[in-house]
Amino acid sequence: MAAQFATESGDNPLWEFALTFYARPGVQQTLLSLQNDADMDVLLLLTALWLGKQHYELPDTLSEAGDYFRWRQQVILPIRHARSHLNAEPLRSQQAALRKQLLQAELQAEREGIVRILDWLKNQSLIDQQQPCCEQNLLLLQDMAAVDNGVSAAQKKEARRPLLQQLLLLAE
Repeated sequence: MAAQFATESGDNPLWEFALTFYARPGVQQTLLSLQNDADMDVLLLLTALWLGKQHYELPDTLSEAGDYFRWRQQVILPIRHARSHLNAEPLRSQQAALRKQLLQAELQAEREGIVRILDWLKNQSLIDQQQPCCEQNLLLLQDMAAVDNGVSAAQKKEARRPLLQQLLLLAE
């Protein structure tokens, strides 16, 4: 089975999966908890599940997807930070409109991030594992996130475990 990277209409199947999966009950809360409490990358989590459902392991060379990581660092995270800053304050009506615009900008930036991940995946040698491998993919991401430095690294790792298990259940 070949990974489905694009349809004839040019749609992005990873983006379509992300939108559909994110809309399931409980998924948004779990992913945002993994992002906010455990410092995990939602787009990579979605990619790991999408590949795993197609029987492909997430390449262990993921750290070489520099175009995505630069985009995330330079575009997605600054927009998210600005939006989060507005979330932390009581909002005036003009700020509410700005927050909504930032949320839309963040969504568009994440969509571009998915495009960059998919472009990187197209150049990888993916091997059909003959069975779903979502759990292995999430464990790889957990291991990548475990390189945190500082006192809170162990706490974040502990926070990740039940949330990743919850995400696996939601993906079934």
